[in-house]
Amino acid sequence: MRYLLIAAFLAPTFAYSDTIGEERGLTINTINATDFEVIETRSMGAADFWCAAASYNELRQGRSDLIPLYVRSPRGPAETAPGRNGVVFTTNSAGLPQLPPSLTLSVKQAGATLKSRKARSFCRDAFTRSTK
Repeated sequence: MRYLLIAAFLAPTFAYSDTIGEERGLTINTINATDFEVIETRSMGAADFWCAAASYNELRQGRSDLIPLYVRSPRGPAETAPGRNGVVFTTNSAGLPQLPPSLTLSVKQAGATLKSRKARSFCRDAFTRSTK
């Protein structure tokens, strides 16, 4: 009975920790009012970068999920973390190339864009995280 009580007490804690977005643990450095850099960790794909950018935009900056996010500097040597790789995102499209619509998700080209809401849809939940 005692073990059942302990398990019942800890179950909500484990469930909560499984559903916390991975993106919250990533390093995201502010560059200025519109630009920020997502620092690469092991095994990050384009979806992970876009998820982190949306998380930063919505959760950390409190901006609307309707704001478009743009890749300012594609995946490569980080501007804010020497010796690491990263992607610089911006909410300001000035000076960026306008790319044709693409069906491929990428962070390899400046000007790539997604609305924050769409980028947030790439954040994995507990189920997909446990089955990868």
